[in-house]
Amino acid sequence: MLLGKGRLLVENIKKRLLRIPYSVRFAAKQLVILAVGLILSRARLFDGLPAFAVAFAASVPSGYVFTACAGAAAGSVLFAPDLLVGLTGAAAVLACGMICFALKAITGTPVTPPTAFLVSFLCCAAAGGTTLLAGGFYLSGVLLYLCDGVLAGGAAFFFLRACALRRIVRRPAALNGTEALSLAAAACALLLPLASWKLYVFVPARAASVLLVLLSGSLFAQAGGGAAGILCGAAMEIACDLPGLACCYGVGGLLSGLFASRSRWAAPVCMTVIAGLYPMLRQENDAVAVFAETALAGAVFCAVPPSVLQTLRRTVGAAALPEDSGSSAVRRRLYTAARAVSSITPYMTEQQLRRGKVPGTARMIGRVRELACADCAQRETCWQTREAETADALAQSFLLLHRRQYLSPDDLPAALAAACTRRNMLSAACVQAYEETAQTPYIARGIPEWIEADPFSAAAALLTDAAEQYGAERQHLPRESSAAAQVFRTHGVPVRRADCFLQNGRIVLTAVSDPFPDSVNKAALAKQLGKACGCPLSLPTVRADGGTFRWLLSQTARLRLRTGTAQYASDGHVCGDFFLTFPHDGKQILLLCDGMGTGAEAAADAEAAADIFASLVEADLSFACALRTVNEALLLREDTESVCALDALCIDLYTGSAVFYKAGAAASYVLHKGKVERVETPCMPVGILPDAAFRETKRTLRAGDVLVLVSDGTCSMYDDHIVDALQSFRGGSAQKLAEEILARAQAVHNNRADDSTVLAVVAEGV
Repeated sequence: MLLGKGRLLVENIKKRLLRIPYSVRFAAKQLVILAVGLILSRARLFDGLPAFAVAFAASVPSGYVFTACAGAAAGSVLFAPDLLVGLTGAAAVLACGMICFALKAITGTPVTPPTAFLVSFLCCAAAGGTTLLAGGFYLSGVLLYLCDGVLAGGAAFFFLRACALRRIVRRPAALNGTEALSLAAAACALLLPLASWKLYVFVPARAASVLLVLLSGSLFAQAGGGAAGILCGAAMEIACDLPGLACCYGVGGLLSGLFASRSRWAAPVCMTVIAGLYPMLRQENDAVAVFAETALAGAVFCAVPPSVLQTLRRTVGAAALPEDSGSSAVRRRLYTAARAVSSITPYMTEQQLRRGKVPGTARMIGRVRELACADCAQRETCWQTREAETADALAQSFLLLHRRQYLSPDDLPAALAAACTRRNMLSAACVQAYEETAQTPYIARGIPEWIEADPFSAAAALLTDAAEQYGAERQHLPRESSAAAQVFRTHGVPVRRADCFLQNGRIVLTAVSDPFPDSVNKAALAKQLGKACGCPLSLPTVRADGGTFRWLLSQTARLRLRTGTAQYASDGHVCGDFFLTFPHDGKQILLLCDGMGTGAEAAADAEAAADIFASLVEADLSFACALRTVNEALLLREDTESVCALDALCIDLYTGSAVFYKAGAAASYVLHKGKVERVETPCMPVGILPDAAFRETKRTLRAGDVLVLVSDGTCSMYDDHIVDALQSFRGGSAQKLAEEILARAQAVHNNRADDSTVLAVVAEGV
């Protein structure tokens, strides 16, 4: 749910940003790049060259190279201890930026991380060698500039690796260990320049580095925590001159990752305890500040909602998944296959760019023709007599715009600039068309224009979902296990061991005991054990096993459901809506699909989408993966456009959890204690964009609650009739409730031009 809300927030922000004129946005980006270059130029770990500023000049996009070089060079001169050192640093920055810009322009492809490493190292070595040549060679100077070169090259390498991982927001595959290390190294490099900012003796960058270590330990277990701890500790040790800090953070990160799976409180406690030992080794104010900063970062980490951490683990934490000897190899292969499949379309796009064509060029040329040439007196000459030449010139313009991220009238190809009388309008139209196209999910995910849908994305999602499901272990609950053992002993059962597990979303309790008296009240024992485990449990099953007895209790369902359905066909024959309701793994799933339009054709699309989705869910695939597959199937249809609004409701009969999954669906309604709540999450239907996703809303049901799912024909314009029907409901048949809501909708909307469907669910206690 939080992930869905986050994506919706990002989409809203993008829409608002697109309303700002392109020139304003471009100027704001340039100012940010300039400020970052100035900040990074302050960091000189060895009092030599500004290595991070050199790395930044090598890793920024082509359109921002000049601004980055200007900011970094100016900062190199302003923050240098003397003018000679400042000019040397500025020369290294300018040389690195210009070389990388030339490589991009010559090859037509972005600079790779190894190339950025080599260019940054050589520029630092050349600048340092020139300085030593002018002032005389000495061993410490040679080592100084070599260290600066290695540091600049490493920072550029990890900067580019981290920038390349922006696709993890959209791709289904999680990060592997190498990618996680790249992100941690890039974050450390960005934190280093901030280590010079202090609040009395406190350094905010150190607190941020501790938070990074805790997150790495939580996501990637002890390996991630230890690696991030060593990296962050070494960075802060060098920047703040605190010997031993790398060892402190490394041990703390290792222990945090080791105990992160046991409790979310264990990781910050371990990190804080280890940091508390540091002031004993170094009795200084800075050491005490390290302890206080660690405690503050631990408090911030504890304030992060568990659902956010769980979402991050699913998104980027492949290395943190539990593995056993029987399934780890298969799971790793599945994740590797998912990453390989998800990279197919970006690879195709890269090949297309090498051939000199930006994905979406045909669409952008048509948009430019609408914006700049619709009312031009020379449009017949350009788009009839010289149509091929005009299209080729615009394609070159878009390629230049893609590389440099800006386009002025003077940048237009010579033939086009000479023939066009509206150069300013034409360049502005090119920028607007590129901005509109670049914001679409097709180009954002690297899908070439000749691919109408991305079938590889669905295949990668299937592989990732299979990897997450394969070999999943039971989650042991130590607190509930201890409480259950105490309950057994209270009832006179000499239990040796009690284990409580969370398996497939439900509680299972097993125990081993010595012979016990026959007078044990098993019903009362099951009731007390249910309280200890936090859920109702079935009567125990007891079996003799040699000289011991084995107990088994499983969670019982809290709810049972009564459902009712009603439909109306606007054409009097076939309703364009289709619904399914089926049980699966202790859950009741209701599915309502509303096809575009009315009648038999809409019903066929809705039925196909519902059948595919239900079959995938019954095969134990996640709802998100099933939706992605349905969306790709609809996009691949060539004969007609297939669009469906999909509304799914998943009710866990054991926990009472009800999750609404909506993709372009109408509002749903929940009646609880006489009050009606609308569950409404605006989003796109399936079959339109390749990045279809559910918007999730979670509620907890109690006995007597009522849920209603409707298609948009039932609540068109307003829904007072649905709310009134629910508020007047006093229990009884769910079928009569569904029929009453449909009858009221027909009475309100006299001329019904859309199909209507009502699904009503009444929850009862077991």
